Amino acid sequence: MNKIIIFLASVIAGLTLNACDDDNNLPDIVPSEHGAVTDNEGNTYNWVRIGDLLWTTSNANNGPLMDNYRYYDNTEWKNAFSKNEKAWLQEEYHPVYGNLMTWDDAMESAPEGWRVPTDEDWQKLERQLGMENTADRGWRGENGVGRKMQEKDTGCRLALMLGGFITVVPSGYAWIEMELDFTDEYGAFWTSTLTDSNPDHKTAYYRKVHCSNGGVDREAGRCDKLMSVRWCRNAQ
Repeated sequence: MNKIIIFLASVIAGLTLNACDDDNNLPDIVPSEHGAVTDNEGNTYNWVRIGDLLWTTSNANNGPLMDNYRYYDNTEWKNAFSKNEKAWLQEEYHPVYGNLMTWDDAMESAPEGWRVPTDEDWQKLERQLGMENTADRGWRGENGVGRKMQEKDTGCRLALMLGGFITVVPSGYAWIEMELDFTDEYGAFWTSTLTDSNPDHKTAYYRKVHCSNGGVDREAGRCDKLMSVRWCRNAQ
């Protein structure tokens, strides 16, 4: 009986160690090159090379400011943010998390020679970081790929920021809500790849990471949402 108990305890301990060690089984990707790029508004961003792609390491901070977005509440147009909220965005949010944009604005944001990553660009990055089921929808790579994407200790990592996102909730043909949600919990990032998941609205793939979930969410969302933007380009 004692031998059986000892055997079971060793099995459980082994499983626990393996579960806790998932992050250690991922490839240790050290960017092979790094540099900087400047956007059309004079903002400078660092970039790193991972595989055959260069990726910016901070969120885009150009384009139409999210501060100025308005919504229609069935009676009149209203500002999404109050004067105090706009001051907080300018002083605290934008310097850390950048700007949130609709898909159309995101497509116009990239500096010359750069692009909003395609869905395949993101999948290539995910495979490079150790994910296998990159073409699946929903949360994938729960072994820690999402945490890998958030690493910033060396200054040469992707350092995905958790800037939340803005969802516009429609009522009939009018907007009735526009709020910034889940700052410091989720980061949501556009791809440039459109989908046909909603016949009534233009939709595109995006990626989402969470502060404690080790995975990366691959889903499609309406293009009028406001999300963070990163850029990439092919390495020369």
